[in-house]
Amino acid sequence: MEIEELLRISSEIRDSIRTYISETADHGEIIKRREKDVTRKIDLFAEEALENALQSRNLCAKIISEELGDHVSPKEGDPEFTLIFDPIDGSTNAILGLPFFCSSLAYSPNLEHVTFDDIQASVVASIYGKTYYAVKGGHAYVDGKKLPRTVKGKNKRVFSIYTYGADSIPEAVMHFQKESKNVLIRVLGSIALELCLVAEGALDAVLDVRDLINGYDIAGASLILKEAGGMITDLQGDEFGTEVGKTEKISLIAALEPEIYQRMRDMMV
Repeated sequence: MEIEELLRISSEIRDSIRTYISETADHGEIIKRREKDVTRKIDLFAEEALENALQSRNLCAKIISEELGDHVSPKEGDPEFTLIFDPIDGSTNAILGLPFFCSSLAYSPNLEHVTFDDIQASVVASIYGKTYYAVKGGHAYVDGKKLPRTVKGKNKRVFSIYTYGADSIPEAVMHFQKESKNVLIRVLGSIALELCLVAEGALDAVLDVRDLINGYDIAGASLILKEAGGMITDLQGDEFGTEVGKTEKISLIAALEPEIYQRMRDMMV
């Protein structure tokens, strides 16, 4: 699948979600509870929007997604490729009316045992903002402009650090948050978009120590960050080489600049 087609599909999904939110007062209603997460009406609507986009193009894909797991769409079809889909990343923001959430779509030509290295293209589409995308070996972009970009007027380092709900928080992380006077801490509520902001150069790093992230959360954004020249690893400094669908309950460090990455990594030692 060419990146242009992936962008068109993502755009259709985004338009459908925006219309659904504007016309459906109870779009945030919880219809299923899972361990440490929930499924809402808007999540299933986004899943249906992807299926409709594929059907209208006479395409059949294996889909790895947050809500429906591994499945084939259309059901009786013969899949040609795999899509890793997070229908709504930042769903709490979505139901609160905070305009910082996205859909993430990653493509692999492989049908079995799809790893992060197998992802060839991805799109992270903010529902009310920018579109980030990348092709493996072909750089990363936001709205047609190559990443990273120069952020004018930025006079402090900006970090996103997720610690709430963690079973344990490294002492160095708590000290960093408490004592750092020349940095800003922002926790924005959409890990995929925050990784894209690192790729853009707006955020300097994302650190998440909660062991709550799954493969579909970061599949699309991780390619974008790496194609922009950044790094993303677990807390031990190992890249994610596992199957995307079997990557569960992980923590991560992500940064664009090597020295910033190492600064975050040193706090884990």
